[in-house]
Amino acid sequence: MQNAQFIHFAYMAVAILLEVAANIFIKSSQGWRRKHWGVLGIACVLASFTALSQAVKGIELSVAGWLWFRQALARRGCAGIALIVLGVLLLKLA
Repeated sequence: MQNAQFIHFAYMAVAILLEVAANIFIKSSQGWRRKHWGVLGIACVLASFTALSQAVKGIELSVAGWLWFRQALARRGCAGIALIVLGVLLLKLA
């Protein structure tokens, strides 16, 4: 990650914000009854992946993936995944 610059982290922040906006717009489309919200959501997803592709030019993919994954999970989501991993480990060790 030696060649990571501020612009790459800015692209990552934009990608995360666009992804959050896309989820809000798609939810607002009410199952595509309001097509303009759905189309706006899909446009945000495409723009988000474009920004993400620019971000990984300077940030390692594993770091970018972790940042992307972290924004998608709330604390309960992280706790749920931790409980699943713990359960699998306990089953393997039993």
